[in-house]
Amino acid sequence: MAIPQKLTPPTVVSRAPLMTAAAEIRVCRPWTNRLSLPNGLDFWLPSDQTRPAAQYLVREIFGRRRYYRDRFQIRPTDTVVDIGANMGLFTMWAAPQAREGRVVAIEPGRMVDCLTHNIRANRLHHVTAVPVAVGTDGSQLELIEYPGFNLVSHPSGIGPAFLTRWLILLRYFHVQTPAIRRIAPCRSLGALMDDYGLGRVNFLKVDCEGAEYEIFRGLASEHWNRIDRVAMEFHELRPGDRHEELVSLFESRGFRVAIRKPLFEYYFLKFGEFWAWRET
Repeated sequence: MAIPQKLTPPTVVSRAPLMTAAAEIRVCRPWTNRLSLPNGLDFWLPSDQTRPAAQYLVREIFGRRRYYRDRFQIRPTDTVVDIGANMGLFTMWAAPQAREGRVVAIEPGRMVDCLTHNIRANRLHHVTAVPVAVGTDGSQLELIEYPGFNLVSHPSGIGPAFLTRWLILLRYFHVQTPAIRRIAPCRSLGALMDDYGLGRVNFLKVDCEGAEYEIFRGLASEHWNRIDRVAMEFHELRPGDRHEELVSLFESRGFRVAIRKPLFEYYFLKFGEFWAWRET
């Protein structure tokens, strides 16, 4: 069965946000939906429709400690980079831990407004939101976004796994909101590290729905050497995209690697956990 044909076709085209005066006004509007996070921060939602996804991410990141692992504790002076920040809940988890360091949160989708609003509302002056996709410098990326299912957005050429499509369909049965095509400018990871003066990235989190292969295939040696630890969600959504390639890439750059493939997530949703670190 060709599931993609049943999804509501993307009919709205938008551009990734730039931090213009208009954007400043938009993110400063009053938001009334709030979650209190376990670390004492408040998390503001653009609408009640986004609450289920936010609650799920709070359980995963704060409750089940999704990004907590031996050797991966975030230290007060660390520099943390969040690729695929989405609405910003990993950033909200990491920011108080790196209180004397920096957090750079990268999100090309419409949820960057939510991320930006929460950075400001919580007065996280050491956190920077960057509204670009991580990819080839000078190129553009077309994203498909599902306003009624904001846990998932993906590059137009990388469709979600079979079961994920069904989850979107089930959600869309109630929401009936058209999917959105969004054009985002791309910047490579190395260029972003240079642009923002990141001499060292102590903790790199990556969750970008299959785009992780391109990010690391083209990374120069000088930038590899400035990364200490990587917590990544890998995806196997296209022929030729396999986590073994990532393992080989990282090991050739001096990293130790651990892979976790939960049965349901890996075999039905086509993703798993990738952890890489340097021995000190």
